[in-house]
Amino acid sequence: MKILIRSLFLSLLIIMPPLHSEAADGEVAGQVTRLQNAAMAIQDALPRVLSVGSEILVGDVISTGKNARIEIRMLDDSVMTLGARTNFVVVDFVFQPNEGNAAFRLLEGAFKAASGELVKVADANFIVDTPTATIGIRGTEFWGGSLAGDFEVALLSGKGVYVETKKGRVDLTTVGEGTKAIDINQPPSQPKIWGETKVKQALATITFE
Repeated sequence: MKILIRSLFLSLLIIMPPLHSEAADGEVAGQVTRLQNAAMAIQDALPRVLSVGSEILVGDVISTGKNARIEIRMLDDSVMTLGARTNFVVVDFVFQPNEGNAAFRLLEGAFKAASGELVKVADANFIVDTPTATIGIRGTEFWGGSLAGDFEVALLSGKGVYVETKKGRVDLTTVGEGTKAIDINQPPSQPKIWGETKVKQALATITFE
């Protein structure tokens, strides 16, 4: 528990611009469907130890421990899978017949996202903000995290994602493509097809034992 809390507060030192939230903190956004080792959620400075079946709320900061994995199914059936020592914020989640908005923030660690029904809603947004880039999802599955110290994103399946910094944007539209976002003030690297070894390294960070 001490390791989780220390990791969380170190992560919160990262200064990032706020994301707009439409849902109120504390509203249910999803549920834990798989869990390996320790994870917790913090809301209003109060920690909750997570287990399979635990509710995930808007405003939660989800923190995982050593060798941990957690799978969260959101209300629209999108799935977020977090790796070890990951801090991930559910900033906003609204899913209604004529309205959809999902906003997450990765503070540190690695994750995989598979979009659900929300991206089918007209004008819906599904965004993951990170220290170096913003990732926009368009009906897809992708991975994001650090490899050899650099933040990278790879398209695993589906229509594509965009990765945007203050200096530029790239679109990943071919399965297997990846890009690096080294700094918010530098453009992402041009998309490049990842080799099988690199894909396996990335997926190993969020794969359950």
